Amino acid sequence: MIDAAIAIADDGGLEAISMRRVGEQLAVEAMALYRHVSNKDELVNSMVERVAARFSVPPTETGWKGALRASGIAAYEVLKEHPWASAPLASRGHVGPERLRYVDAVLDRLREGGLSVQLAHYALHAYDGHVMGSMHRQARNDGEADAGVEVAALRAGELSAQYPRIAESMTEAVHDEDAEFELILDLILDGFDRLAQAGPSRP
Repeated sequence: MIDAAIAIADDGGLEAISMRRVGEQLAVEAMALYRHVSNKDELVNSMVERVAARFSVPPTETGWKGALRASGIAAYEVLKEHPWASAPLASRGHVGPERLRYVDAVLDRLREGGLSVQLAHYALHAYDGHVMGSMHRQARNDGEADAGVEVAALRAGELSAQYPRIAESMTEAVHDEDAEFELILDLILDGFDRLAQAGPSRP
């Protein structure tokens, strides 16, 4: 049932999920599904948990930055397959055992890297917000066609004199979402590494 619901969401997003639709996918009556889940919200939570189970725990055998970098990229790749899961994960609205397992492992690697409890707390929010929220941001960017007449005019070059740097960025910068994700991930990890090395004067 969960796999069937995930397949529907992969194709049409969370808004495509309904008990009737999942029942049709499984060739059963929708009412039969309520023997397994009490409502759609519980089903969605189970779907998100199934995706979170695929997040690899940062290994202890390598340095903490390398481990978190590899784990973050791996989670990003999972979310590219299931972009609908990024919003509930980024909002921290879903906290199940698999999500907790991953977050605890990230915090453990941060503490092993020499970050204080407080600094690890800050680092987790920066790291997790970037990894889990990246696909959600990309989905919003994909909808920029409806962002308004100003954006359309910028794309057409009509407002380039009024907003030259925005127009320059939109027309000349290479928009590589994967490269941007990795660059920001590296900046986050390098920044907190420097703070950790600064010593006990840091929080």
